[in-house]
Amino acid sequence: MGDVVALVRLGAEPGTDTETEGDTADTEDVSEPDPMTLRLGRLPARLVSVPSTADLTFAKTLMVMRQFSQIAVVDEDGTYHGVVSWESIGRAHIASDDPSLESATASALVVDHDAPLLDQISVIYDRGFILVRDSDRFRVTGILTASDLTRQFGTLARPFVLIEEAENRLRRAAEEVFTVDDLKDVVANHQKARVTRAADLTFGNYVYLLQNEDRWAKLGWKLDHDQFIELLTTVRNTRNELMHFTEDPLADEQYAAVEGLLELLRTADPRP
Repeated sequence: MGDVVALVRLGAEPGTDTETEGDTADTEDVSEPDPMTLRLGRLPARLVSVPSTADLTFAKTLMVMRQFSQIAVVDEDGTYHGVVSWESIGRAHIASDDPSLESATASALVVDHDAPLLDQISVIYDRGFILVRDSDRFRVTGILTASDLTRQFGTLARPFVLIEEAENRLRRAAEEVFTVDDLKDVVANHQKARVTRAADLTFGNYVYLLQNEDRWAKLGWKLDHDQFIELLTTVRNTRNELMHFTEDPLADEQYAAVEGLLELLRTADPRP
């Protein structure tokens, strides 16, 4: 066959097919990915417990002091007996005038630390909590409550929500101001055919789109161009970290960059 195959480096500078420095952050990484499944072992709080030799008053005092809804009963050698909760305490007091810790101890679900979190969500909300077993498959070392779950998912979801709004605002502005030729100009030659609207651009493409002084002027935003592009680049890199599901939470400066970009976009165009 007489076909000619051109090899184009991923991430080449938009508009060229030569091997030049470009935006590699939006190219697909085909290397073996890290495990993506969120496991229970990443989330539970350190377990606070009482030994089975304690009395019920001691357990209740500790629960009030620490504002716990439940507390595990675990001996020093790691032997797990169950959980004391305000519900189990109430039941014990109905059954006896002077209930013991043992009589107020109820069974609770214990799940291995490497169990997928998503499989346990409905159980956590139904029961209020689960206990988490350590990697030795013996010791109970963590607890995950519905309150913890809500807080953790808020932490995990918040940067995605903020960046999504920033991207939607960039897309709306680009759709209203720029021509299709402007949009095509910021992607590599082999990608131009797929670009017919602003929604076809990646987040990284917006950096190239707005770096150009003439295109920036079309927006009419009364913002410092250099600061905006620097911030947009930082958020682009942060977004790419999130898309690779890094296990580390965003650093304070990354959060500040995301929130700062969104504040600039909301100020430049206050529409909801």
